[in-house]
Amino acid sequence: MRALPLIAAAVVLAPLGAQVTAHVAARIVTAVGTPIDDGVLLVAGGRITALGPRATIAIPAAAKTIDHGAHWLAPGFVDLHHHVSGGGGDINDMVLPLNAELRTFDVVKPSEEAIRRTVAGGVTTTLFIPGSGTNISGFGTLLKMFPDGPFERMVVRELGAMKVAQGFNPERGSGDMGASRMGSNELLTRQLARARDYAAAWREHRERGGSKPAFEPELEQLRQVFDLTVPVLIHTAGARDCVATSRMFQDVFPVRMVLSHGCFDGWLAAAALAKRQTPLNLGPRMFEFDRYGRMQGMCEAYWNAGCRDLSINTDAPVVAAEELQLQAAMAVRLGLPYTAALQALTIQPARQIGLADRVGSLEVGKDADFQVTAGDPLDPRHAPLEVWIEGTLVHRSGDVR
Repeated sequence: MRALPLIAAAVVLAPLGAQVTAHVAARIVTAVGTPIDDGVLLVAGGRITALGPRATIAIPAAAKTIDHGAHWLAPGFVDLHHHVSGGGGDINDMVLPLNAELRTFDVVKPSEEAIRRTVAGGVTTTLFIPGSGTNISGFGTLLKMFPDGPFERMVVRELGAMKVAQGFNPERGSGDMGASRMGSNELLTRQLARARDYAAAWREHRERGGSKPAFEPELEQLRQVFDLTVPVLIHTAGARDCVATSRMFQDVFPVRMVLSHGCFDGWLAAAALAKRQTPLNLGPRMFEFDRYGRMQGMCEAYWNAGCRDLSINTDAPVVAAEELQLQAAMAVRLGLPYTAALQALTIQPARQIGLADRVGSLEVGKDADFQVTAGDPLDPRHAPLEVWIEGTLVHRSGDVR
């Protein structure tokens, strides 16, 4: 991986009249540059307004200063495969195999205890997606993990990504089409082709006038995928299905896509995915055993094959949402380079989901979402002591037991 550039002192003007808070720490891990020792992070209006070594940052006289002593600051983590912000099983509708008109936005439960546990692990942004019981299960919602809300402050993007499932989970036992991979692929191909043409007709109407296309409610959300404003997260496991997914969503229907899971023997297709530069969101399994019984790190296998667009998930509650840090620690232990693992929890998922202008790293102008740790943020011995979202303290060690 290329060397990361040194982050120099940078400043933007604070919002007029906003309280400025200076966070002073022994080390600031930015996720996109060399860590800043003896650093200062200035926050105003929920955003980072200055960042750099203490010697180069002038702290305003009226600022509130919080000295974190020997502790570190690191970006809040981002989890793109997260099922636990709705309070239970209200995320799988199994009557129809294709449900592109559904969304998790309607079932977010700000008081859900799992939100508190999520943020206790340093996870500040999640994609709350439907389950994987059908080929298209609906659209997930991008959320900030504010315990108890308010709801309006939690929602970053109402339609965060469309959720698709390939192979295994959505295979239907009811005897209708979708019981086999052939049937599932046919259903998806038909629906995606309809949506592609529907989106094209609306674009033509907007840009050149003429008659308005007939309104089709089941395609309204899906056409945003083909307008490239909303990405697709595709639940896929196994080498055969990984290749089929990349073919369908990169070659046949070129949309903004992320292949999620990649588990079981999916790593055997890593070289094929590397050729396509397929974006990957790996987990919850961090290892498999090969045919000789040897342990194979999932992330290492993809990384060594040349896959660089790589993030890590928990698939919470499959792995507890607060253990995203441990997922990355395991990936490092099993061969993934440290910097790649750090970025797989921070800037890389933010880029994949189209939110890198706001979250995923500590940079001037971005949301002040960060965690305070006693040391390396990927070391499981250093659970977050504090977590801040948009400059607001939302978790302190001991709040969740």
